[in-house]
Order: sequence, then structure tokens, then C-alpha cells
Amino acid sequence: MKLLTWNVNRAGKRRGALWKTVTRVDADIVLLQEVTGIPRHIRRRYQCQLTPPRYFRGHNAPFSTAVLSKGPIDATLDLKSAVTWVDKIHTERYGWIVGCKTTLDSGERFHVVAVHSPSFPIPPRQWADVDVSGIKLSTNPRLWFTEILWALLRTAGISDDTNWIVGGDFNRSVLHKGGQEVIDRLKTLGLTDCLSHHHGGPVPTYQPTRKVVRHQLDYCYVNTPLLERLTEARVPSHEEVFDPKPRLSDHLPIICTFD
Repeated sequence: MKLLTWNVNRAGKRRGALWKTVTRVDADIVLLQEVTGIPRHIRRRYQCQLTPPRYFRGHNAPFSTAVLSKGPIDATLDLKSAVTWVDKIHTERYGWIVGCKTTLDSGERFHVVAVHSPSFPIPPRQWADVDVSGIKLSTNPRLWFTEILWALLRTAGISDDTNWIVGGDFNRSVLHKGGQEVIDRLKTLGLTDCLSHHHGGPVPTYQPTRKVVRHQLDYCYVNTPLLERLTEARVPSHEEVFDPKPRLSDHLPIICTFD
């Protein structure tokens, strides 16, 4: 089984070189962030669920968080927290965190959570009158969607009875304030990032405009049953993704292979 996650930097149907990469990888499950359109030949290959995230000003983003699967997609994975204000933010701003289920032709079932944690924090007015202790990071004064994700997953009851995949662009690096705490929290839920686990440490995935590739912002977390089957987790070379003009994306895709 193969998995691909990629922030495609607002790629639409016409970004042919990017879609050639997706086709060549031929993953069974694909998580895409910032996608604006999917070409017909990809839709023939996959079932597709696209959800535009909603900004705090009330309008939808001009791009979607997408789950593509070679099997049917069931959108009824309803993530809920035990904290009312967390559910309110998740529901009203749905699309930054998207849950679904899928079953491949092999009969294997997966709970999938596609993540595009935005680069901006949750506005303080959204949580000014509530108790955020126990949810907000202890090492960062702001509140981010990674904390909403953790609160939702904490209640989801992740166990070894089901295959869990939580992947996408988290916009958090171990070099950011609170970045390691985000990783540690997910680890306590039984989720491990395939890429850094396979390589023994973070693997930078993001190239900002100044061209320095320092931060791993993209992750593919799985629970123990999938982690034990992991045989490879990699990113393509910088030259393959960043050197074309225009570059394929400002993020590297993560490709994971499981027995």
C-alpha cells in the first residue's frame, strides 16, 4: 500500500508536470492541500473528496483540502472533541481538518484525517471567553489548528483495531516555538510521523521564497499497525520539485510505502 501527501501550492488542472508526478507515484491514498482543480485523468483513477476550508471572516478559501482514494470514500468520520468551543471552531471553519473513511480493493479499511493547518493562528476573539488550558500549547502563546486537531483526535479513540492516517501540511516545524510539543502530543495518542521516523529525524519539506529549505512542515502520521508495516518514507529531490520553472510546488511531497 502506498500513500502520498502534498501541499500542491494552488495547483489546478493545468499544472501538468505536478499531475505527472502524482500519476507516477501511483499511491493508493493521496492527501492534497491547496488544490484548486483535479484533471479528468486523475479523477478517472481515484475517488475524490474536496473540501474548501472556511476562513474566520466567513468566506471559503479559493482552494480545497482533498482526499483521493482508489477505493470508495465515506465522509462520515465525524471528529468531535469533548470540548464545546473546539467543536465550534472545527465545525464553523471546516476544511482545515477533514475526516473520512476509505476501503481499498484489498478490503483493508482506513480512517483518514487530511490536515491543512493554516499558517495563521486562531484569532484570540474566538477563544477569549473560554478556558483554553489543557488545549493550548504550554510553549506558545497563540492557539493554532494543530491544537484543534489534537483535541479532536484525543477524543476519537485511536486504537490498534483500525488503521489511522493523519497527514498533510501542519505548518509547524520543530524549529518553531511549540513545534516539538505538537509532535509529542500526537505521539502520546499513538501516532508517529513516518518520514522523520524512517530517517531518524526531521526531513525539511518546505522552500520559502528565500530558497532556504530548513523546515519539515509536512507529515504523515500513522498508528502502530501501519507503522510496523512501513518499508519506505521519502521525499523527491529538491531538483525534481523546486528547480523546474515554475517549480512544481513550494512543498515536497511525502511518499510512504507499507507492506
